[in-house]
Parts: sequence; structure tokens; C-alpha cells
Amino acid sequence: MKYNGVILKKFSILEDEVARLRGLGNLTPEMLDRDHFLKHGIERSLQICVEIVIDVAQRILSLEGRVPSPTAFSAFSGLEAMGIIVSAEQYRSMIQFRNYVVHRYERVDSSILITIISEHLDDLTLFRNEVAGVA
Repeated sequence: MKYNGVILKKFSILEDEVARLRGLGNLTPEMLDRDHFLKHGIERSLQICVEIVIDVAQRILSLEGRVPSPTAFSAFSGLEAMGIIVSAEQYRSMIQFRNYVVHRYERVDSSILITIISEHLDDLTLFRNEVAGVA
């Protein structure tokens, strides 16, 4: 997939956010529960990452002459149908997390944040690589 400047800039921001999250080291839910600003910083950083991935998915559809999808997940389904990503389903939990943070912001479980930054940051890199055709 040939990127335009907007997509390249978004991927640069994504890479920076992922690097910052990886740089946090070994955190525990208890550490986040004690540090309100750290917890909310992680929430926001993860939300930015997911928003970038969703935005890139929609932009690719537009660049390919497709109508923007009405939902985030349908944008991923569109990319799957075009053969740009292998499976939209593997990104469903990412979208669900973003929706949870946006709509249930007052009670995001710290253990979920720890699980995401310790086990799922590669999902963000996978998306970038799939879009680039290097996955």
C-alpha cells in the first residue's frame, strides 16, 4: 500500500506512542491505582493509538475510492475484503477497548491496561505492517 503524507504522519505518531508505552517497564495494576496521572496517561496513549489505527483504516478506504465505513469495525472488514489485512476480527478487541475508554472512562480497570501494554502492543505494529504489506 502506498502511503500518503497523512498516513505516514499518523504512523510516526503511532510508533512514538508505542515506544513510550514499551518504555514504561514493568508496571502493576497497583502502581496504576496509586498514580492517577500515570494511569490516565496510559489510557490516553492507548486511545490515541487505536484512534490512529481506525483513522488510517478509514483513510485507506477513501484513497481506494470506497465510501467511509459507518463503524470502526466495518472499516477493518473493508480492509480485509480488499486483502490489505488478514483478519478484521483480530482488531475487534482494540476497537472494543477504545469504546470502553471513551464511554466508561470513570472505571477503566488497571489490570486491563497492564495486559494491553504487556501483551498487545504488537497488534498496533501488526496493523502498520499489514497496511505496508510487510506482515
